Amino acid sequence: MVTIRDVARKAGVSRSTVSLVLNNNPLVKDETRRHVLEVIKELNYVPNNNARGLSSKTNNSLGLVVFVDKTRSPDQFSYDFNQSTGMCSYSISNGIMLGLAETDYGVITERFCSVDEPDELPRVVKNRRVDGVFLVGNPYSPKLMKKMQETGIPMVIAGVDSYEDEIDSVYADPGVGTVMELEHLLETGHKKICLVNSPKNYHSSYTRVKAVSEYVGKNGIDFDFEWVIFCKSNRGESGYETFKEFWEAGNRPDGVITANGQIALGVMRYLYENNIRVPEDVSIVAYEDSSLCGYATPGLTVVNIRKEALGEQAAKCLLQRMQNPEKRVEHIVIEPYMVERQSVKQR
Repeated sequence: MVTIRDVARKAGVSRSTVSLVLNNNPLVKDETRRHVLEVIKELNYVPNNNARGLSSKTNNSLGLVVFVDKTRSPDQFSYDFNQSTGMCSYSISNGIMLGLAETDYGVITERFCSVDEPDELPRVVKNRRVDGVFLVGNPYSPKLMKKMQETGIPMVIAGVDSYEDEIDSVYADPGVGTVMELEHLLETGHKKICLVNSPKNYHSSYTRVKAVSEYVGKNGIDFDFEWVIFCKSNRGESGYETFKEFWEAGNRPDGVITANGQIALGVMRYLYENNIRVPEDVSIVAYEDSSLCGYATPGLTVVNIRKEALGEQAAKCLLQRMQNPEKRVEHIVIEPYMVERQSVKQR
């Protein structure tokens, strides 16, 4: 199937130029227009009218708003383990791009801190630069969601525990994933298990605790909820400091489950610096697989939440919403699976 990318490559122009030609934009030079139209005819390219004809007044652009927990200036960025990796949102965004590959839409990306600016809208929305918007990641404020709905712009939320009753949501359930982590350690003979959780300002931290509570209650499992500890951020440094305080208080788990790979790496660094072996002394299972988990030594056993698939599904969901604004709100959960590497030992 010929795509707009094939036309652009053959014609030697950008995809946006092909899109402008298809929309009869007067900014395109006549010579360029004729050349692109000849290539379209030669390749027998048929535009995706479902995507292009969603409204009579379109920008042919979609917004991708990535939520961050803190606004940083350029001089505050580094590659130390006290920085946010952004890998979850990055992988979801890659999935969104895959889902839009056969359409004529361009994507405008904006990083936005809803926590720092609770009364503001993302610029791409406020300036009406896009026809629809993806809201990716956490944290975000309920106030922002209400303001977003008032704009009337089609939108979909995508991420970990990114669920809103009245908005299309495509998400990974951290409760399900955390129970998978716990089950894996129990099945491999672990008895003393610690949960190193995400910060309390993330709704997902409560989703995890609730899921674990229901699971151990239903199955009669002895679990000490004093061993659920909350990090101050989702960064490696916070995982290190939080687990350090826990360990130095005299607690000795034989297994650890974490809210994400960055926190797990922070825990692993503390154990390494104190000559505590993984997995011989302490096993670790993380949530949300990434290249960091595969690069770790030993490789981290982890729950893969299929972030790229989540992003692709979000793209499909938004296109459907734009085509049919009156359709029922969708809530789609992407099912995870376990990836076993070398950070767990049979007890």
